[in-house]
Amino acid sequence: MQTGEAVAAVAVAEIEERADGTVLRLPKLSLDRFAVARFAAASRRWLMEPVRYPRGGVIGVDELSWRDADGERPLGGFRIEFVVVESGRAIRIRREPADDDELRLRAIRAADGLQFEADLICERGLPAELVAAASGWMPRFGSAATIRGRLRATASGGDAVGDSPRWRGSGNGVVTGVDLEGLAGVAGQVARGDAVLRIEDLSLVDGRITAARFLLSAEEGSLGRGLLERMVTVLGCRFGPAGELQSPGADWLAGPAFPFDQAAVAVEIDRSGVIVGAAGLGGATVVASAGQSLLEAAGERIPFERFAWLFAPTATGMVPATIPASPRALEVLSRLPLATEAAGGRF
Repeated sequence: MQTGEAVAAVAVAEIEERADGTVLRLPKLSLDRFAVARFAAASRRWLMEPVRYPRGGVIGVDELSWRDADGERPLGGFRIEFVVVESGRAIRIRREPADDDELRLRAIRAADGLQFEADLICERGLPAELVAAASGWMPRFGSAATIRGRLRATASGGDAVGDSPRWRGSGNGVVTGVDLEGLAGVAGQVARGDAVLRIEDLSLVDGRITAARFLLSAEEGSLGRGLLERMVTVLGCRFGPAGELQSPGADWLAGPAFPFDQAAVAVEIDRSGVIVGAAGLGGATVVASAGQSLLEAAGERIPFERFAWLFAPTATGMVPATIPASPRALEVLSRLPLATEAAGGRF
């Protein structure tokens, strides 16, 4: 794929030209999230532009590694096949030696335009940050996070370069070793600890979530007071017996983070809004400290605009009354269902 941009550096490469395409063998390939994003974009161009990229081929990597600030994480061997057939094109990525885990991407020429199909089976696990980078996700799960699960999706549109296909599909999975510091940092907040994110149900239409249920749980850690304040004023949670104040102010926010023994929160999304609720700690408790409830969920449905404000913190005690203007909040809104009625800028 001749894209004109550098995506990775390799010390040794073997190239073989065949009638049906090019075979590239790499003893070692090290990728970071920027390289993965560029590879994903280049792969999409190969699927969509058969005239510019007429040939198929194979890339064999003896040892692929994922690189981040904590070093390199070896993932083993991988084989990437670029297949050209009369009806369209396909990319297949699988492990070497082969097992059940693989990713298949297909672009099929139909009467009404280009159709895409994607199938992912990932039971052995991949770095969650790698998958996030390839998918264009915003979260930062941390270098130790591993994702396992399944996803099947189809899309139409995106025939022109620069257009985005309108994906629809469903999946489920689990992300272990989630770094709460990185996850909270997306919202400009502070937290410490390791968590597990369970994706019990995820349905997409036109690239937006139409239905989902996520469970986030952790044992031992701490939550910054700014994050607790946002969960109270924005999500409607309330302090339990272990909380110090019902109406946190500037002095309260300046205090140290709250330690917790357990945390478990469920987030449910459908076309009518978002529900943030309890997930098995007893009653409405979502965060427990020293055997007492620190934070409790109201379990009430809230509009998408209000949920997005969690990712756009404002001044202490202020509940925003307009659609979020921060890039993070707008990114969250772009992934949520379209409101059934005009939001009117308020909630």
